Amino acid sequence: MHFVICMFIACICLITAVLFTEVFPKWFKAILALLGSATAGYAIAILIRKIAMWTNAFTKPQLLPTAGICAGIMLIIVIIVVFILRKRKAKKA
Repeated sequence: MHFVICMFIACICLITAVLFTEVFPKWFKAILALLGSATAGYAIAILIRKIAMWTNAFTKPQLLPTAGICAGIMLIIVIIVVFILRKRKAKKA
């Protein structure tokens, strides 16, 4: 259940940052993106931990380091998507 709640919060943060691009200032959008990627990373870490417990294929990883790695990866993905969207917007204009 924690996974679902965290993914819902992450989706709301990221969708809000995308939908209201003209309304919010840049610093607020950056905070929303950071919060969304951190929450999504934590949710992915919970999912990895649950899969490890269910399958017994590997040892159960520690939650905090795994969440940090996953949050960093999610933040990099968000930054890449923002740059791709900016390039598309610049081409259309």
